[in-house]
Amino acid sequence: HSPSLRHRHRHRRHRCRRHRCRCHRRHLPMKLSVRRRCATCLLLYAQCSLAKTRVGIIGLPNVGKSTLFNALAQKSLAQAENFPFCTIEPNVAPIAVPDIHLARLGALAKSERTVPAMIEWVDVAGLVRGASRGEGLGNRFLAAARECDALCHVVRTFEDTDIIHVDGRIDPGEDAEVVNLELVLADLAHAERRLEKTTCRGEEQAALEAVVASLHAGQPARAAGLSAAAQLAVKSMGLLTLKPVIYAFNVDEVDLALNGRASHDEAGRLFSGIKYHEPATDMFMLVSARLEAHVAQLEGRQAQLAYLAEIGMEPPEPSVRTMGPADGHGPLSVGPLTGLDDTLSHRVLPTLARQLLGLELGYTGPGVPSERSRTTRAHLYPRGGLTAGGLAGRIHGDIQRGFLHAEVVPSATLLGHASFSAAKEAGCVRNEGRQYIISEGDVVHVKWK
Repeated sequence: HSPSLRHRHRHRRHRCRRHRCRCHRRHLPMKLSVRRRCATCLLLYAQCSLAKTRVGIIGLPNVGKSTLFNALAQKSLAQAENFPFCTIEPNVAPIAVPDIHLARLGALAKSERTVPAMIEWVDVAGLVRGASRGEGLGNRFLAAARECDALCHVVRTFEDTDIIHVDGRIDPGEDAEVVNLELVLADLAHAERRLEKTTCRGEEQAALEAVVASLHAGQPARAAGLSAAAQLAVKSMGLLTLKPVIYAFNVDEVDLALNGRASHDEAGRLFSGIKYHEPATDMFMLVSARLEAHVAQLEGRQAQLAYLAEIGMEPPEPSVRTMGPADGHGPLSVGPLTGLDDTLSHRVLPTLARQLLGLELGYTGPGVPSERSRTTRAHLYPRGGLTAGGLAGRIHGDIQRGFLHAEVVPSATLLGHASFSAAKEAGCVRNEGRQYIISEGDVVHVKWK
C-alpha cells in the first residue's frame, strides 16, 4: 500500500462518528484531513511517518535566509542573490539532528547503515510590510509558514553597502517588529474569520476567543496561556504566533569570530527589546550565514576545522549560544555540542529546534539478529507522544499489526554492554506492551508475529 492508503486503513479502526472526524472518510486520505480531527486521530497522526517536523526560516528580504538555509543543508540548494524576493517557491531540506548515541549503537548492532532523525527546514519567501494584506509575496509566505511547527526568524545585524536593505537602513529591532506585527495581524484576521463560522463552537471557540484577546493586546497567541487541549483544538488553523520562535541574529564574520561575547550581549539586548514576541518561550542565537556558507564549501571536516581555528573561532559555550526561558532557570543546554564545528548552525539550530518543540529521540535496530540488522535508526517524536505500537508502525505496518511485545533498554545502559544480548542477559532489558510510552533515549526491539 502507499503511505496514505496504509495510514487511512489504520485510522478506519477507530470510530468517532459523534465528532464527524474527517480522518475516517474512506475517500479522503488522512494527510489531507486537516480540519476537525478527534484527539485520537491527532495522536495517531503525530505517530505516523507522514507527520514530519518542519521549521520555517522567515524574515525580511535580503537578511540572509537563503544563505543560512544553504549553510544548514551544507550545499547550495537555494538561490541567494542581492535582490528582494530572490526566493519565491519554498526550498526544503531535511537536516540531521546531532546525536551522540546513534553511531555507537550502529556499531554495537553491526548495522550496515545508520539513519539519523531529521527535521525539515523550509526557506520561505521574504516578508514585507503589508504581507498580512497580501503585499509582496505575503499570501505565499503565510501559507508556507503555517505548515511549519516552529519558526526561525533571521534578523540582519551586519552592515554591508553591497547588500541592499528593503528599507534602506539597518535597524534589527525595527526589522523584527515588522515581521512580528505582520504575523500578529495575519493571525488576528484568520482567527476572527474562523469565529464567524457557525461550525466554530465549544473548546475551539473558547481557545480562539483567548487568542483574539491576546492578539488585540499586542501579544502573540503563545502568550495566551492555552492549555494543551486548547492548543490541540486550534492546531489545524496553523496560527503563526502560536509557533515557538528561534531568533537568528545574522552578524558579520568578524563579529562572530573575534567579538563573540560582545556580539552575544548585543543580541541579548536586541532580543529583550523585540515587540510582539514571547521571551518566556522564544530563544535566540548568533549566526554568520556568509561565514558558514563559505565553510560548507570546504571539502572534509578537517579542512573546515582548520579554517575555523585559523580565524579564531572557539568551541561553543551553551550559555553564550542560546537564550532559555526568562523564569530564573537559566539558559537551555544545547546537548552534545562540544567540538569546534559545533559552533555552526547546522549543528546548533536542529538541537535548539528539538528542545524548543519538546522532541525526544528513540532508536530501533539493536536487538535484531546480526544477519538481519541492516539499519539502526533514530526516531524523533513529541515528549510522551509515542507508544511502542506507534513506533512499530513507523517501521512497517505489518509489524504494528502483528505486535506482540517490545524489548526496551535505555541507550546509555545498552552502550555499557558488548551487545544487546549481553544487556539482556544482565537483566537490563525489560518487556513492554503496545501502550508503553517511549522515553528519551530508549532502544526498542519489537517482537511481532
